[in-house]
Amino acid sequence: MQSFDPDDDAAFIEPDGESGVQLDEDVVAIDAERTLDLLDLITGDLPGGGESREGQRQMVRSVATAFSRRQSAVIEAGTGIGKSLAYLVPAAMSGQRVVIATATKNLQDQLAGKDAPTVAAHAPGVRVAVLKGKQNYLCLNRAQSVSGAAQLSFDDGSDVPKGVADQMRRILRWSSDTVSGDRDELSFEVDHRAWRGLSVTPQECLGRSRCPQGQNCFHELAKDRAAESSILIVNTHLYASHLASGSMLLPGHEFVVFDEAHEILDIFATLLGTSLNATRLRALAGTARPVLGPEFAERALELVTVADRLAAALASQYDRDELTGLDEECVRHLARANELVVAIIEGLRALATEGPEAEARKVRTLGPAIHLGNDLDRISRVRDGELLYLVKRDREVDVEISLVDVGPRLRDDLWGSVTAVLTSATIPDTLPKSLGLDDVAVQHLDSPFDYASNSLLYVPQDFPGRNDPGAEAAIIDELVSLITAAGGRTLALFTNRAVMNRVAEAVTPRLSTEVLVQGTLSRQRIIEEFRDSAEASLFAVTSFWQGIDVPGHSLSLVTIDRLPFAVPNDPLAEARRAKSDRPFYEVDLPRATMLLAQGVGRLIRNRTDHGVVAVLDTRLAESSYRSAMFKKLPPMRRTRDRAQVEAFLAELRQ
Repeated sequence: MQSFDPDDDAAFIEPDGESGVQLDEDVVAIDAERTLDLLDLITGDLPGGGESREGQRQMVRSVATAFSRRQSAVIEAGTGIGKSLAYLVPAAMSGQRVVIATATKNLQDQLAGKDAPTVAAHAPGVRVAVLKGKQNYLCLNRAQSVSGAAQLSFDDGSDVPKGVADQMRRILRWSSDTVSGDRDELSFEVDHRAWRGLSVTPQECLGRSRCPQGQNCFHELAKDRAAESSILIVNTHLYASHLASGSMLLPGHEFVVFDEAHEILDIFATLLGTSLNATRLRALAGTARPVLGPEFAERALELVTVADRLAAALASQYDRDELTGLDEECVRHLARANELVVAIIEGLRALATEGPEAEARKVRTLGPAIHLGNDLDRISRVRDGELLYLVKRDREVDVEISLVDVGPRLRDDLWGSVTAVLTSATIPDTLPKSLGLDDVAVQHLDSPFDYASNSLLYVPQDFPGRNDPGAEAAIIDELVSLITAAGGRTLALFTNRAVMNRVAEAVTPRLSTEVLVQGTLSRQRIIEEFRDSAEASLFAVTSFWQGIDVPGHSLSLVTIDRLPFAVPNDPLAEARRAKSDRPFYEVDLPRATMLLAQGVGRLIRNRTDHGVVAVLDTRLAESSYRSAMFKKLPPMRRTRDRAQVEAFLAELRQ
C-alpha cells in the first residue's frame, strides 16, 4: 500500500550475489541449543567473564522460536535480563536479514557501537550496519557549494549569523576526515541552522544518479552497507517512515525486532499521519522567491502573509480550547495557501535552469514544495480512523493528523510481511491488541536484581493532592529533605516543565549540593555532568524518564512529582477513549503505568545499585487502581515513613 504522504526517496536496490551478504532463504528453524552455545561463548568473553542469566536464556529461546515458527512475539524483559544479546544472538543464527529498531538514540548507539559488533565478532558471516534518515548525514554537494561561496548564505538568500557560520566551517573541516558523515560523530553541539545549511531532506535530494557527488554520498553509502547487512540497526521513526513510504526505505527483510516497544504505538500513529505549520509556508516562500525571481515575488510575499494569518487563526482556535478539527477561518487560509503552493510548484517545474548549482537549488525547493502541497491536500481530506487536532510546540500551533487506531494499518501492511519481536522492560498488557497483534500474549521475564534488599519505594503520608494549593510547597520541602539525606545524587523527574523550573528555583538555594536543570545545557552534556558528579542532582522532564543509565555512585534517589497520566484534554487520548468500552483501564492507566515504570527503572541499573524511589503522589498508595500499577513496578520494599527513607539514604552515603 502506498503512503498517503510519502517522503520521497530512492527505493533500495539489493546488491548482487557477489557483493552482498549471502542470506539463506531456505532456513526455517534456529537450533536453540546452538544459539545458547553462541550466547555462552559471547558472555564468556565479556570483561570479568560475564555471567549466565536464566531470564536471558529464556528470552533467547523465545526469540529463536518466534523466528523459526514465523510467529511474532511480545516479551517484557525486566531490567538486567540482557535483552540486547538475547535477540541479537538468534538474529545472527537466523541466516536472514534482521532489522533492529530502537526508539532512543542511546540504545541505538549501544547496539551499533558495542553489542552488535560483539555478536558479529563471534558469528562468521554476520555483517552489521546502521542506517539513519537522510538529514542525519552531511550532504557533500551542499558542502562543496557552500565551501566555494565567498559569503555563506541560506537558500532564502539571508546571511548566516557569525556563530552559525563558524560552526559550518568546523563541519566543513570535519567533512574531509569523516568516513560516515554522520552528524552524531561531531564533537560539539551543533546549531540546527548550521547543520540544516549542510544537509538535505529526502525531498531536497537530487538523487544518486543526478547528483555530482552521488557516488560519494554518505547516505547512499550507508544504504549500500544496509543492503549488504545481515543485522541492520535503525531508528523506530525511520521504520515507521519506511512503512509510510510503501516499504521503500529499507532493504527487504523477514524479521524485525522493536526494542523499547512501549514507544511504537505513538510513533506509528504520528509517522503514519502528517504535520503542518505556518513556518513551513514561510520557509517555502523564502526559498522559492530567489529561485523563481521577480515574476513570483508577489505570490511569495502573499504566502508569507497567509502563513501569518494562519498562525494567528490557529493560535486563536487553540486558545479557545477547540483542539480538534479546523474552524472556517483556518480552512480559508489553508485553502489559499494551497492555491499559492500549487502555483509555486508549477512555476518551479516550468523553470529552465543553467548549470548544476541552479538545478540543485531548484530541486531543493521543488521537493519540499511538492511535499507541502501533499500535506495541504491531506489535511483537507481527513480519512476515517484519522484525527486532525492542534498541538502547541514552543510558540507555534501545529496542525497534526494521527491515526487513532494503528492496529488495522499494521495488520494489513506490516504483520503479514514480517515476523516481529517486540520487547521492552515495561510493556502494557494492552499493547499487542493496540498494534493489531490480537492473538499474541505478552511474555513476562522478571529482572534478576534483588530489589527487595537494595531499594525502597516511598510515598509520603498525609501529603496534599497534586491539585491542592499547597502541593507545590510540599513537594519543595520534601525534595529538600530527601536530597539532603541522599547527599545530592538525585534524579528529580517532573511531568510539567513549568513546575520543574519553579521547584528547581525554590529548592536550589536550600541545598548545599549542585542542582542541574534540563534545558540549561545540551541533553548529552547535562547527563555527562550528572554522571561525573558524586553529589549533583538533575531536575528533568519528558525524555529523561527513560533511556538514560546513571551509575550508583551518582544516583541513589529518583523522585517523581506525580503519576504521569495524560492531560484530560489530550485530543488523541480522547479519541482513543471514545473507541473503548473501558477507557480508563484500556487507555489512561496502561500509559501512565508504563511511564511510571520507566521512571522508576532509572534507579537500579545493575546488581550493585541501591537507592530510593519517592513518588510524591498519594494515589500510588491509596487509589483503587494502585495494584495494577504495582504489578508493573519492580518488587521494591514499600514505605510511607520518611524517617525510614532518610535512614536508608544516610546508610548508602556511608
